[in-house]
Amino acid sequence: MRAVGASAWLVTCGDNGTVAGATAVLDPDPSSVMIAIWSERPGVLVEAEATAGGMTVATGQVLLEGQLGALMLTGLPPDTVHDVTVRIAGGVAGVHRVRTAPRADDPRPVRVAISADFDPSPAFASGLIDEVIAAEPEIVISIGDFPYTDNGPPAMTVAEYRERHLELRTHPPVRALLASCGMYAIYDDHEVRNDWDGRTQIDEPARYAAALQVWDEFFPLRAPSREIRYRRWRWGAHLECFLLDCRRFRSANNAVDDATKTMLGAAQHQWLIDGVTSSTATFKLILTSIPLDYGTGDDHWASFTTERDAMFAALVGTPGVLFASGDQHWFAAQRHAFGIRELQIGPLGRGLGTPPPAVPNVLFRAVRFNAGLIDITGDQLTMTGLGADGERFYAETVSADDLTPRAP
Repeated sequence: MRAVGASAWLVTCGDNGTVAGATAVLDPDPSSVMIAIWSERPGVLVEAEATAGGMTVATGQVLLEGQLGALMLTGLPPDTVHDVTVRIAGGVAGVHRVRTAPRADDPRPVRVAISADFDPSPAFASGLIDEVIAAEPEIVISIGDFPYTDNGPPAMTVAEYRERHLELRTHPPVRALLASCGMYAIYDDHEVRNDWDGRTQIDEPARYAAALQVWDEFFPLRAPSREIRYRRWRWGAHLECFLLDCRRFRSANNAVDDATKTMLGAAQHQWLIDGVTSSTATFKLILTSIPLDYGTGDDHWASFTTERDAMFAALVGTPGVLFASGDQHWFAAQRHAFGIRELQIGPLGRGLGTPPPAVPNVLFRAVRFNAGLIDITGDQLTMTGLGADGERFYAETVSADDLTPRAP
């Protein structure tokens, strides 16, 4: 795919017909949201207003230093659908319908969507994003390759990475998705370069720094440290999500698979185990951008089995554990050691992969555009594969007991 100049993707809007911008509402919690902002014009005033039931519940503003910025709206009521309007220099640049998180003791049913691997090239166009929107998830969790920055020609500089993010952020289907609900997101490899690992910071320091700077510009976080992009959040009484960073702390893919080789780094690994085993949520959804096994190549957990197996063992006896993964460009439902379950999803819009021969622990596969839906009602979780034609081609309902890892 050829990189497209930003001017080709501008969406002109606003009261005076001259304002162009791209906005997204990220990381909703029970009382606040983060708004990411890009403006055609630098140094302008950005204002945001959240309304619920026709009443204004929060406002905020920020003066951009350049073309990119972030604004947090606070004081929002929990578990409430808000219309968030973002104005750049007085013109409307984005209108988003976003639900704040339910309280941690709220037992109501919830639905979240999981996506991965999207390229705005017309070669991968389908109706899948429309179907995700129609499913009305409360949030979408993007687990990588959003955007692709390393093809035709690859981005190397801050300006080139910004161009790729802007190409994605202003793509009409993506704009529609971002207008329909809030998003949580983490990178995988193509936001920097294909299969990047711990060597990239050393081998390509300028490219690495540019890529992560721009990621943080388009996906700003609440945390003060840009080194910590993994995070957890509750979505009601029955769901807690753990979004992993499977790139930043990773050893080289081809390193010897022993106790010194890591996917997560020691701090993140311990954070995950402590968080999952102490969580009071009925279900613990662990989101890893790459699959746990049964894929191709060495760029996934199958090349990090020492750490992976220790992670599995530490989760034994914890009820309601489900992993979700992406990257390999086919859908799968899989089982691992101790009965640990994994839902593998993607691509949302990218070339389809070629799976290796299936093994008994691969319970189902489908090579097609897809996204995942997670529905939770009480002690029942339904994982669904959603196709571009709206078909729910895979559905399985399990209990927290079914998703409890057990020693042989």
